Amino acid sequence: MQKVRIPLSVDPVRNSGKRLSFDGVIPSSNLPRFNEVLASPCPDVEVTLTFGTDEQKIHYFRGQAKATVELVCQRCGTPMGYELETEFQYAPITRRQSADELPEHYEAAELNELGEVLLHPLVEDELLVALPLVAKHTEQECKIKSDAMSWGELPAEAEKKNPFAVLQKLKK
Repeated sequence: MQKVRIPLSVDPVRNSGKRLSFDGVIPSSNLPRFNEVLASPCPDVEVTLTFGTDEQKIHYFRGQAKATVELVCQRCGTPMGYELETEFQYAPITRRQSADELPEHYEAAELNELGEVLLHPLVEDELLVALPLVAKHTEQECKIKSDAMSWGELPAEAEKKNPFAVLQKLKK
């Protein structure tokens, strides 16, 4: 079954009332900030979204995004594959509901002038936050072995000449 494209923007209040859900992809070309931090552009990101209303009559949408990306190992500098998966849950800020009134399990979603939320940038932000702080292979897969690394004190280097020594001579 072919997956459909996730719409760029949706009205979360209307979709919550209809209890809609989306299962599709966001094209890689619509995620420029995310592709900048990767070793190579990612394939299309699989996204699942569900809209609903909770017991407190708060409209919300929750989702999940998955992608297989290629990062640069910070230990050896070679590309590595990484399975990225993130889950998120948002509630739109409306006239009836401010961000301060939302329960803590919801993130606030800003609506544009049409009363819609932009999904692609929102998912892109979630993917960026889900990236590891330091990407590195497992010790067995990495080209640089742990016994080749130095820990603790750095070896003493030959005494370097002061680059300002010439100025010191001029001063005298």
